[in-house]
Amino acid sequence: MTVAILPSETVQYNELTGVSTVADVMATADEQVAHGDVDHFRAFPTGFSPLDDVLNGGLRPGDLVVLGGPSGVGKTIFSLQLARNIALMQRNSNVMYVCYEHDRWHLLMRLLCMESALLGHGDAALTLRRLHQIVAEAPAHHGLLDELREHNLYADVVAALERYASRLTLAKASGTMTTLDQIRSWVLHRLASGVPFFLVVDYLQKIPFDAPGLLQESEITTRITQGLKELALSAGIRILAIVAADRSGLQSRRVRLYDMRGSSAIQYEADVGIVINNKFSVVSREHIIYNPIQAQSMHNWVVFSVEKNRSGRSGVDLEFHLDAAHFCIEPRGDYVRDRLIDDRVTLE
Repeated sequence: MTVAILPSETVQYNELTGVSTVADVMATADEQVAHGDVDHFRAFPTGFSPLDDVLNGGLRPGDLVVLGGPSGVGKTIFSLQLARNIALMQRNSNVMYVCYEHDRWHLLMRLLCMESALLGHGDAALTLRRLHQIVAEAPAHHGLLDELREHNLYADVVAALERYASRLTLAKASGTMTTLDQIRSWVLHRLASGVPFFLVVDYLQKIPFDAPGLLQESEITTRITQGLKELALSAGIRILAIVAADRSGLQSRRVRLYDMRGSSAIQYEADVGIVINNKFSVVSREHIIYNPIQAQSMHNWVVFSVEKNRSGRSGVDLEFHLDAAHFCIEPRGDYVRDRLIDDRVTLE
């Protein structure tokens, strides 16, 4: 597989390679703003606070964001919710979620559960078990969404989903067939509409790569990561890629960006590097020993460590409440004020 630069006629904001004086760049910027061509100046807010403050407004065209962490910590939950947030808030946009881990039906179920929780349904919020029960009890020739629309409690869930459903595309990917070229083709097809685009890849190391000879996994990861970054730059889109940790990283209490498989390329190519850890696993032992009740509640919190950020501050730790049963993260978080196991304390 070769990583090619996209043809100029098929991209949104592709800046021609070459040289320009600062004066020329200033003139071009003025002309673009004067003609209302400002989409490539705008950041897409993530919808998570204070993460957007740390990112200086959100995600920008050309950005490659990598998201790491241990297995089961909530990477897919956050990524799907982020895709949902951008599709909802950016009405003149297209969002695609490419998933190598789950089929489209399962992702839809997650979205329904998420919307139910975000609407404040509390204990009555939809879960996978409740949805499967509704499917099993649905009368003949009656669909799941029909059942939810007619339910007094869940009609608003479907209405919430329909607000962005036409702008969020779910792509079931294959670890043997869905190459980076295939992803690029999907992106180009949707870029033809001329609106800003956000792509999520779940996850990077599952993208198959065909190359002559035998390559080490680190070299394959390097080429895939470089290909995603080139796609982000040449097409002027925003990309978030989930990345898997290596064996030694999974055995440590706190996973860091350098623990990702193929970490050197991931650290170098990424514009933003975020690592999620369960708060209970990374908080200093003093908080666990002297306040065991509070320590138990930390199982339901995740720490977002912004370890790389080309648009602002890095080395910042944020915390968010995780509602795993409903595949949802509370969008309003805070800066971590407890001491973490690397003895860092991050204050606002």
